[in-house]
Amino acid sequence: MPKKEDLEVFVDHSEVLGQHSGHPAEGKSSALLKLAEGACDTERDRLPTAARDEESHAVVTMQQVADRARVSISTVSFVVNDTKPVTPATRERVLQAIADLGYRRNSMARALASRKTHILALIYPMLDHRYPHRFVESAATTAAEHGYNLVLWPLHSNNVTSEITSLIQAALVDGVLLMEVQLEDERVAHLRTMEAPFTLIGRTRELDGIDYVDIDFERTVETAIDDLAALGHRDLTLVVEDVSGTPLAGYAPPFRAEQAFGEIVSARRLHGRVFRIGHRAREVTGFADRLLREAPATTAVLGMHDDVNLALVNTLPHRGIDVPGDMSIVSLATARSLSELTEPALTVYEAPGAEVGRAAAEALIARLEGRDAPRAQVLIPCPLHPGGTVAAVRPRARSSSGS
Repeated sequence: MPKKEDLEVFVDHSEVLGQHSGHPAEGKSSALLKLAEGACDTERDRLPTAARDEESHAVVTMQQVADRARVSISTVSFVVNDTKPVTPATRERVLQAIADLGYRRNSMARALASRKTHILALIYPMLDHRYPHRFVESAATTAAEHGYNLVLWPLHSNNVTSEITSLIQAALVDGVLLMEVQLEDERVAHLRTMEAPFTLIGRTRELDGIDYVDIDFERTVETAIDDLAALGHRDLTLVVEDVSGTPLAGYAPPFRAEQAFGEIVSARRLHGRVFRIGHRAREVTGFADRLLREAPATTAVLGMHDDVNLALVNTLPHRGIDVPGDMSIVSLATARSLSELTEPALTVYEAPGAEVGRAAAEALIARLEGRDAPRAQVLIPCPLHPGGTVAAVRPRARSSSGS
């Protein structure tokens, strides 16, 4: 028969679940348990293999830990949840019993009782877009270092606000990291209206009072242009993704790169051309011919479009254009591993995914823990990793535009 202490914590949990905006408690409990599935605390990660194997065959209860340590179940709770002081000797007996039995703390019970889940949601749209694994991996690692779990929360574009409302009102998470940010982003407006703690991985157009961490596209483009200009390149082409007509219309990175390119090329008195290219195979593979036809004076391409960058390196030699002798190619804000897919290896300005993910998670956690700090508004430029696709300008036999 369970002791009274066993029952009290679950009664408290049902009360907490029933207090959020009149939503049924049952649905919220189910959602929370789904989020918590597989989660465990730091002590559990350090348990011996034998203890974990034993636990996999039978669920160990707090009562069993109390019996083994010869203490009350309340004392076990105090140790596990660190809610009241316990003598060192007693604490050691409880921890040893936990290790021996392979006890796994019910982290969701603690979360519901304290009204804090120690869960962060990383919200991103359900789109045919590259998985941002380095951002996610770094954010998850940083969250774990601070005692939080990170869950991925994909949203469908046709019901974004309702899904966010459910997430926040049900108190399933403590805070939100938001990815794939658009210049005018309804998710941001909705989170602000609900006064939910959040940090952007990206930037909207208006940034007052918002925590964000983003790639410094402007500085990266400027650095790449200056690096190429130092090698004598004066006719430059920028290639960005064409996201018009897609759920990512208004996606900030292509806009910011294009805007920076135009301003810097003008300020440096260089010649620039911009192409917006989608992801259809014919459009990508045919771009080399289009470039030679429409911008024949180009001596260097700055590509923020991985598919096009790979296609150019592979296709241009078949058109009699040597890379990098006749045309230099740099890849902007991308994974360093992309350089391994071409011969010669692409010169890459690497997306600082790990740094951005870590800084964003730290900013959100600082806000959640009430640290007295100004808004985190951080821009991180892309570091250069030289490859074999950049060289100084040399005279070319093919025709020039005369510009």
